[in-house]
This record gives sequence, structure tokens and C-alpha cells, in this order.
Amino acid sequence: MFSSCDRFGSGCHRGRAPWIIPATVALWLALSSVAALAGGFGTARRDGAWWLTMPGGAIPFFSIGADTVNGGDKHYRGHGYYWEDSYPDLAAWAADTQQRLYAWGFNTRGGWSDPTTAMTLPLVPEIDLGRLSRLHWFDPFAPDAQAIATAKAREITAPYKDNPAVIGYFTDNEVGWWNAPLFRWYLGNEWAVYTKQVLWRMVYDHYKGDWRRLLVDFVPGKGVNGFEDLKKGRAELHLRPGGHGITLIERFTAVCAGRYYELVYKALKAADPDRLVMGDRLPLYYNQDAVLASRGHLDVLSTNYNVDTPDGWVAPYYFEGLARLTDTPVLISEFFFAANENRSGNVNNGHLMHVQTQAERAAGAAAAVRNFAAFPNIAGIHWFQYYDEPSGGRGDGENFNMGLVDIRNAPYEGLVTALAAANRDVPALHAASGGRKTPPMPAVIPLARAKTPVVVGDDSLADWPDKAGTRLPWFTVPAPHVPFGDVHMSWSPESLNLFNLAQNYADLYLLAHDGEFPPSESYRINLDVDAGAGMKHFALCLVPRPHSKYPGRFELAPRLYAVAADGSLAALETQGVMQVLDKPLPHIALELALPARLLGVEKLTAGQKLALRIEAITFYRGMTMTLGAPAGKGGAPKTGAAPVAAVLADK
Repeated sequence: MFSSCDRFGSGCHRGRAPWIIPATVALWLALSSVAALAGGFGTARRDGAWWLTMPGGAIPFFSIGADTVNGGDKHYRGHGYYWEDSYPDLAAWAADTQQRLYAWGFNTRGGWSDPTTAMTLPLVPEIDLGRLSRLHWFDPFAPDAQAIATAKAREITAPYKDNPAVIGYFTDNEVGWWNAPLFRWYLGNEWAVYTKQVLWRMVYDHYKGDWRRLLVDFVPGKGVNGFEDLKKGRAELHLRPGGHGITLIERFTAVCAGRYYELVYKALKAADPDRLVMGDRLPLYYNQDAVLASRGHLDVLSTNYNVDTPDGWVAPYYFEGLARLTDTPVLISEFFFAANENRSGNVNNGHLMHVQTQAERAAGAAAAVRNFAAFPNIAGIHWFQYYDEPSGGRGDGENFNMGLVDIRNAPYEGLVTALAAANRDVPALHAASGGRKTPPMPAVIPLARAKTPVVVGDDSLADWPDKAGTRLPWFTVPAPHVPFGDVHMSWSPESLNLFNLAQNYADLYLLAHDGEFPPSESYRINLDVDAGAGMKHFALCLVPRPHSKYPGRFELAPRLYAVAADGSLAALETQGVMQVLDKPLPHIALELALPARLLGVEKLTAGQKLALRIEAITFYRGMTMTLGAPAGKGGAPKTGAAPVAAVLADK
């Protein structure tokens, strides 16, 4: 088994990285088992950067993995990857596949990979411990939940205990911690469900037994007229517009998540204590309260990730936020790039990252790897997946060109060449990442001039080539939460430009309302700008509506308003001014090119001074992040918050 430095030693001794010592395959294989070295694989932070460590703890190890390193599914044979089409036996498949992965710079088998000992590549199995123990969506607070989880953990891990290549376990896949669905599900359960009883007590205590206080935040369902009625099966509470019921819902989410993480951590430490507990592979999004609740119950936090833009940009808020929420190394358990130009007939039928050509795919994927490696809390990057999905789609209909190889086992040479070069750079990039800091906010914030015309309506952020130089990293959120997105700004003579990448899961059926979704409950950015003609107030709202293509789903419609002194809204034209990119919740991506005339000036010029105040607010006003002054109690902006000073820079 190679560490990331074994094949790429020339990059491992630069700068201040003397601890990265090459380890040979022969040395590691001489160990009879992981148990021969105390603790097996581990984690360590060196000069500010997190690493996994080899058995024994002395050698840092950055996990560069590939998912589904297996022989494929014979049921897809003829239109999907299957080992018998290329190899005489599984031993030949294992040898050739491992050799390829080493050559491309990979050093780990990720989720859903064959655990065969014919391969020496380290392995992280995904074991579905919570699902098989019937924890989430069943009754995690049942008195026997821990005993059941521990027994199931012993059963599931038994086949892996003598395999020294196992780093640790992914406990589940994409649990999600969807806040409102958890609340609605358990509230609607029968009283015999222990988790329902926990929730009822939380509701009762939150409102101190005063039903009138509850009615400020919620609209009860039919037949629910008091707390005793909430004990019944099928009980319902819907958010009341203007209320703050989402606060209670998030508290319950944290309680459920904390119970899950405690149960699976204790179960795995009892069943296989030398292996790392590596989390539940968060689904391209994280709930901040759930992450906070995981503290102390994970060795590594795993998250899947959908790269934000085709050029491989990775929004910093995501991983900077995780670093502040939990002092735990992060492993990217899935990332991917697909291309419409492919040899497997994949149609890329969804929102997951895909581009037009294989050349674009290779460039974007390699850029993403380098961007990931530059975050100090990331200790591993796993590519999804080894081979393309079947040409007709897999069982759930997903049909993506995600493979390093096509369904006929031929490598995508441009992709694997680009990834090999990027993987070679990872150790040095990561060793240098420990010094990454957010610079202090300057007294006057320079706003960069747009390098290319900002085109609103193209469903793209390709017109922002300088994403790092346009980011405003100084937003604040009341502790213990962190900013839930990034805001970027630039200027052109004709417009002040902004884009926002963020995450915000919202159950849009939860709100009690008639007609169009209320702007007060929408995802919203309040933008106040004084460009020399007095302070102008704007609200950028993302209002959900039934999807134009897919029945039963929602899409977000952009709404731009001028805000009067009394808070009333006057609609403004959005065509060519504001767009929301076609990304389903919980992903937020909006772009604005606010015309100079709306700021009361004919045009914007270099050196011009501005006063700015920006607030981004999640659905149902659950969280607010603010640039201009610290947010007040509950995330609300402080009354009279002072704007920040900005200047339109020449470059």
C-alpha cells in the first residue's frame, strides 16, 4: 500500500513537511495485521493541516480514493461495466485495476468497493449501520437501540476484522438530516414510538406548556387543539408565516442527529475499536445543527460534494464552515465530473456536475482536486466512480458519465492523465494549507472590476473567472453557527454585480400559506447600496413555485424588489438583471447585475466609493449572515447596522 507520497515522493519533502516519509509496499505488507500496530489507521494535525495516518501513527496519509472499485453488476452486462468482458478471472481484474489506480495517483478504495485481499489498496467500506439497525426514520430513542446497533455492528464488521487494509467505516450513505421531514415524520407517529415522546416533550417545554405561544409559530393540523392532541397519530404542525417555528425544528434535528452519531460510534468502537468511524457521507450538503451534534462521535466527517462550477471552483464557505463547526478531519467521500461527450451513451440526466466535452471534464476535475487539497481540514478526496454508469441508467434511473473508465473498460485518457498530475500535487498543496487564513476585513473593501461581461440569464457563472478575487469572506453569523454561503461582488461601468453560492434545505410543504409563497419566508438577500445618490435598498428573493418540467417538484423563481422605508416591496424587472441557476434545493446559486441607474447614477467608475450592507437570510428566516455589522439575537440584523465602506478598484 502506498501513501500519497510513495509514488510522488519528489513533492513530499518540500517546504515544512519533514514528517511525510515515503513508506514502501513491502514494509507495510510485512505487518501481519492492523492490530500489530496500536490503533490501526489514525488522524493527526501537523502545522495546521489534518491528515490520516498509517498504522503506527508516524506516517501521514492523504487518502486519494475511487468509489465502486468492483467488478460491476452482471445484470447490466451488455450495457454496463462487467469484469468478465475484459479479464479471465477476478485475480487478473484485481491486479490490473490496482495497477491502473496506482498509475493514476489513487491510493484508496472508496465506498462500494470489492474488499478482496487480492488488492492491497486501503479500503473504506460503506456498511449501512444505521439503516440496518433501524435507527433513523424508525426509533433511535428506543431503549434497546444501542444494543441492536452494537449487535449489528459486530455482524457487519466481522468480514473485515482480519483485513489490514481497512481504514475505517462509512456508517451510512447520505442520511441528510432533513430537518422538517424528521419533525413531520416523528410528530405524525403513534405515541408508542419513543422518539415521538422525545419530540412531544421538546415542543411542550419549548413553549412552557402555553398553547397560545405555540400558535405564534405554528398552524395546527385538523383536530389538533392542544398539546394532548399532539400525542395522537398523524398530528400535524405547519409553520406560520412570520413565526419562528424553524428554531424548534432545528433543535429536534440536532437531537436526532446526536442520538444517531452516539449510537453508531459506540457500536463500532465496541465491535472493531482499531478502525476509524468515518461518518455517514453527507449528501452534497450539511445541516449545521447535525454537524454540531456529531462532535465527539466521529473520527472523520465524510461528505459528498457536487463541485460548484465547471471550472472546478470549490466554494470555500462549505469547508471553512465545517472546520469551525467541528474539530474533525473531513473526507470527501464523493466528487465527480461527467461530460455529455462520452463513450458509454450516458445522458447525464440531472443536476450533478457535467460539462460538454471530455477536455472540459478533465480540466475541471483536476482543478477541483487541487482546490480541495488546499483546505487544511480535508484529509481525503474520493472520486465517484471507477466506471461509467450503465448506458441505460442504473436501477434508480441515474445515468451519468462518472467513470475513470467507460462501460467497456477503456480509460478516459484525458481525464486520468489530468487527475494523475493533480493527485501528484496533492501532498505539497495540502502540506502548505495549514497557513490558510481569512485576511482581516480592510477598512475599505476593494471591489474588483469584472474581467468579462456579466451575462445574467445564461444559467452559468462562467463569466466570473476571478472567483477568489471577488469573494467577500467577512460575513458573520451568531455562534455556534457559521456562514451558510459565499457572496462575490464585482463591478462593470453599467452594473454592480453579485453572485451567491449557498446551501439551504427547506421543506416547502411545511409552510401554512395560500397563493404565492410569501417573500418574507423565501431565501432572501437584502442589499443596501449608496453609490453617491443616497442609500438604495433592494431585496433579492428566491420564491419556490411548482416546477415547469417535473410534476411534484419545485423550482426557484428570482424576484427583485426595491424596499421602501416602511419595508414594503416594489417589484423590479429581473430579465437580464437577476437569475437563479437551475440547481435543486438545498443548493442555492443566484447572480445579479444591478443596473447603475437603479443606484441613482449614470455609470460606475474606478475609484468610486460605496457604502454597502448585505444580509443573506435562509428560508423561514432560520439563519441570517451579515456583512456590515455582527448579527443580533437569533440571527436578526442589528437595528441600524452600519454599512461597510467599499471602493471600485481599477482591476
